[in-house]
Amino acid sequence: MICPMLSALKPTDENGQPVNRECIYEECRFFNVEQRDCNLMMASRAMLLWAGRDTSRPAAAAGASGAELADMERRLTDLGRGLLQSSLEVQGVVREIGQATIGRVAEAGDALSRQVAEIADRLGAGPRELESRLATSLIEFEGRLTAGLQETEARLAGRIQAGLGEMRAALEAGVAPLQSRLEDQARGVGATAAATSQALEQLQALTDLQQQIAGRVLEELSLAGATSAKLEQALAGLDKKMDRAADESLQISQLIMLVKGQAEKTHAALRTINEGNRSVIQAIEAQLKRDQADLARRAREEALECNNRGVVLYYRGALEAALEAFRRAIHLLPEYAEAHNNLGLVLSRMGKESEAVQAFQEALRLDPAMSEVYNNLGFLYHTSSHYDRAVEMFGQAIQNSSDSSVAYANLGNSLYKMKQAEKAVEAWRRALELDPMNETARRSLRMFQQDAGNN
Repeated sequence: MICPMLSALKPTDENGQPVNRECIYEECRFFNVEQRDCNLMMASRAMLLWAGRDTSRPAAAAGASGAELADMERRLTDLGRGLLQSSLEVQGVVREIGQATIGRVAEAGDALSRQVAEIADRLGAGPRELESRLATSLIEFEGRLTAGLQETEARLAGRIQAGLGEMRAALEAGVAPLQSRLEDQARGVGATAAATSQALEQLQALTDLQQQIAGRVLEELSLAGATSAKLEQALAGLDKKMDRAADESLQISQLIMLVKGQAEKTHAALRTINEGNRSVIQAIEAQLKRDQADLARRAREEALECNNRGVVLYYRGALEAALEAFRRAIHLLPEYAEAHNNLGLVLSRMGKESEAVQAFQEALRLDPAMSEVYNNLGFLYHTSSHYDRAVEMFGQAIQNSSDSSVAYANLGNSLYKMKQAEKAVEAWRRALELDPMNETARRSLRMFQQDAGNN
């Protein structure tokens, strides 16, 4: 940290050597032991703080009270005293530094004089020519020393005067805005007085208005009194009407009691009828459940019969009749997954691929574990040249079937169509491992071997 006292010095001296301008705090006479800070720095920060507060304060604050102005003047006075004290201390320090410098210069001159005297004593017996040269050198040296001392004193005095002038200018520049702000605040006090008088006038106007309102309120109260008398008369008439209504209510209560007794008798009769009806309803519901179970059993038996008849017709080649039989089975039993699968087979055989896919997918929705549906759907994709979908379906069939020899054989056929011969051969061999009598896998593997031998 640079000391504010030494900040006016140049960073280097005449010989180019750096000048120590660092603050020494505790060793400095401007160090405040209680605040643990430099008095000069605290004064500078206080001035900057007050300047910032005055510039940031809104225009409405111009009407400050007299107590605030007195407090501000007291603080400014204390700040000025502190700055004056600091200025005096600075001058004392500068004076001490000058005196110390002059003393050191005088001591250096005395030391040089003693050294010259010693040299003169030693050279007293030398040649006269050497004595004359030495005398000349001594005279020149004394002249240079005197000139250097004068120049040093002049520079030191100039620096001291410049430093004091800068400090005085800084103090005047800091105090001038404060004085102008005090004047502005004084003008603000005058404006506040004018505003206060205006507020008193407005308060008087409000008082007059309040008296007028009070008169109107009294008039309204008198009207309200008249209205209250009319209301009392109306309430008296209502009391008479209420008495008549009470008599009529008593008669109505008696009629209600009679009606209630009759209603209880009717309710008891209805309860008896309801109990009889409940027994009849329970018997009807039981019979209805038996009839529904019987109808469901008959519908299932008929659906099974239609499905079996459709299978026979399918293998005989009567596809239209088989299609009608499977649709009848599904109509009787919509949750019949096997019938949906068989319907898909018939539709695929008839070339209706989109309808067949819908039938197979419905069968899988009803029973996701039916491996034969995956196999049939894969075969349909295979015949329509969608070999990647076919491979996916055959894989699902293998996962859901305990006897997946047929699915492996079909998988090998689709893989062969996809130019994946090695995987196809592996699938055919797996089909033969599961079922050595699988003619489809055996024939496909033999044809592949013959093609490979011809190539």
